Amino acid sequence: MQISFQELSHPEELQIIRDIANDIWPKTFADILSAEQISYMMQMMYSPDVMANELKNGYHFEIIKVDSCPAGYISWSPYTPENTAKLHKLYLLDRFHHRGIGSKMLKQVEYRAAAAGFTRLTLNVNKFNEPAKKAYFRNGYTIIDSVQIDIGNGFIMDDFIMEKILQ
Repeated sequence: MQISFQELSHPEELQIIRDIANDIWPKTFADILSAEQISYMMQMMYSPDVMANELKNGYHFEIIKVDSCPAGYISWSPYTPENTAKLHKLYLLDRFHHRGIGSKMLKQVEYRAAAAGFTRLTLNVNKFNEPAKKAYFRNGYTIIDSVQIDIGNGFIMDDFIMEKILQ
């Protein structure tokens, strides 16, 4: 199994992430969020304009390929407080789960963030996304806070904030 990462630097390249997200999101969140909230969040986070703006504002997007096949994606950016980076998105297609690939994706973000001078990595995870929480715990992340974020249209994100100190 050959794993590679490809950083995307042009807005037109981001379509591959939208395609993968359209496959992953409905399956991942079907038991946690309503279909209406999934649809709303997909538009809120994955529309071409939103993603192009994020790219312009310093977000990093990478796809992971397994044996040359796009398998998932990550997105991260600088964050407040100082010396902190935030992992915004880390998703992997179902057929690639349980092979250690998600951990390799986390290590990639940690490496990139540390190389850019950040000393901590933070992320939000849905409180009811048990597989994701277990993966983050396994990789050395701890819960530092609990938040409910109003995202509009009567929807909230009910998340834990997790963090890892980078070496």
